[in-house]
Amino acid sequence: MSNINSRKEIEKRNETFFKETLNLSLEEYLKKMIRAGKPKKYANEHWSEQNPTAGRCGSVIGALRISNNIPEGYIPCGQKEANGGSHFYLINPKTKEVIDPTVYQMNKEYDYDNYHTRFLPQLSSNVSDILNEFKLSIDPLIFEKKTDKRGVTLICKK
Repeated sequence: MSNINSRKEIEKRNETFFKETLNLSLEEYLKKMIRAGKPKKYANEHWSEQNPTAGRCGSVIGALRISNNIPEGYIPCGQKEANGGSHFYLINPKTKEVIDPTVYQMNKEYDYDNYHTRFLPQLSSNVSDILNEFKLSIDPLIFEKKTDKRGVTLICKK
């Protein structure tokens, strides 16, 4: 039996996702990731133009989540890693199939289990960079912008 979430299978689903949801080829997607630039405070030693998705999983999934660009049947999620980091991706809870727009940062297979669906409400500059580069906007039917007493922009479900 083949692994439905092998790197090869995820890359196939990613290409369909990029085309159908973002109207981009893989090459166009990666060029936009390069233009979005290195994420602030993440992947300092890993991000490069040859590895433009390094450290971007949270900002990509965050932008897709708040712009409501999630394929039917999938949910945005993340999971804690043994090294204290996190990884974010899309999963179909029924089939367990994964779409991972930043899988290209990894040099080995990834174990997609034990996911959570908790997201911080802050609109980070990294998420804003992705929203801007991909010309996405916050879905006003689902989310609203608020500013807390510290002046931090929050994205909350209505």
